[in-house]
Amino acid sequence: MKQLLSLFSLLLFLTSCVAVQEVANVVPITQNHQRVAVLPINATIERKIWMSNEKYQELCRKKSEEIQLRVYKQLAQYNRSGRMFAEVVAPDEVNSMLFGIGFPEKSISNTELCSLLRVDALIWGNIDIREPVTEAAAMMLSNNGWFMPITNLVEINLRLYDNQSDSQIWSANTRLSGQLGSLKRKMQMDVCRRATRNVPYNIKKKRYKKAYQELNGIN
Repeated sequence: MKQLLSLFSLLLFLTSCVAVQEVANVVPITQNHQRVAVLPINATIERKIWMSNEKYQELCRKKSEEIQLRVYKQLAQYNRSGRMFAEVVAPDEVNSMLFGIGFPEKSISNTELCSLLRVDALIWGNIDIREPVTEAAAMMLSNNGWFMPITNLVEINLRLYDNQSDSQIWSANTRLSGQLGSLKRKMQMDVCRRATRNVPYNIKKKRYKKAYQELNGIN
């Protein structure tokens, strides 16, 4: 996927430990979207010494599609609750077309992806899942009265591409660190939820709600 540069000035927010960058008129742009596709989220996981290259690549691929599904479900929930009006294309439909053309190995532009998927916008990104210190090592260090080390680290970055302007119009980054006893799966769920609830489609989010009301003449 080609690297995108926004054509607009970016605004920076820190909301609930989520760093958000977006163009100033992101709400009017996104309210024109009718169909949105979530692409597989590029995943990097901690590689164990016993993993072959094939095994590691397969685990990363499965995690990529798992996170894609999590993001989709969160957005679909917003759609059902009336927070989001654009239709979110199901991952099965997205992936059947993407993999049919050899994605991601085959180079294809965002404009071409939007045409293929018949959507107005794309959400994609990456997630990094690490284990800085093993549980066993953390337990030994804590028993010896040392500091409690970080055993799990999860960071996600999501981006939103607008086909009309051919540019990235929004991104969100958040990370969580966990100590002994923390659960990677729950941390992954948490970062997905934190990032997706800041999408500009979420018209009940405080800063987007006001812009949406002004756009539609609602007092």
